[in-house]
Amino acid sequence: MVRFVSEFGAQAVPTSADFVEPERWPDLDWERLEDHHGLQRQFLDRRVPEVDHATFDDWQAATQAYQATLIRHHVEELRRLKYRPTGGFVQFLLTDAQPAISWSVLDHDRVPKAGYEALMEACRPVIVVADRLPAELVPGDLLDLDVHVVSDLHVPLARAAVTAELTWPGGHRAWHWGGEVTSDTVVRIGTVEAEVTGPSGNLVLDLTLTAGDVTATNRYQTVVRA
Repeated sequence: MVRFVSEFGAQAVPTSADFVEPERWPDLDWERLEDHHGLQRQFLDRRVPEVDHATFDDWQAATQAYQATLIRHHVEELRRLKYRPTGGFVQFLLTDAQPAISWSVLDHDRVPKAGYEALMEACRPVIVVADRLPAELVPGDLLDLDVHVVSDLHVPLARAAVTAELTWPGGHRAWHWGGEVTSDTVVRIGTVEAEVTGPSGNLVLDLTLTAGDVTATNRYQTVVRA
């Protein structure tokens, strides 16, 4: 038995947003946007509160960033569950037929939102992924992140090499693994383990897979608050 995930996504304000009347920020015509342009304000405001953004551009970018993050992590997780039990998925939705604040990754003028690239990268035939980082860390926190390779190719990846580099203001660590990735499979490569130290700043995990002419990369980032 397999399971097909038929819908997931998040609304995001499109780049082609003249219909929103950005110059009115923060006093947009919210009722018109809900009645005629698909906005579900109460749900969007839970994740990207309007009051947290001084300008329309900041709010617009934040909605697209949230949508991209949601799409990326959902697709990566579903692909990591390849056939166990996930047999496929649908991101809702691809394009808008009219000016709208919706779940689309291409707006009504076919201008991509940030979620478009996130969807494209997460759907590549071969990806290297890690467990999701916490929203923030403090010195002394312990990281324990599994790294997987997902391949949809119908040929194996011989002599594959995977590297993981973890960097933060208080330190740096690297891991290296090698072996074969069989065709159409998911392989647990190894685990990134580290204790976070101060000071405050960004923590970044970079992953790279190389196997012949196949290369896959990924990057995860969070913040350390000392």
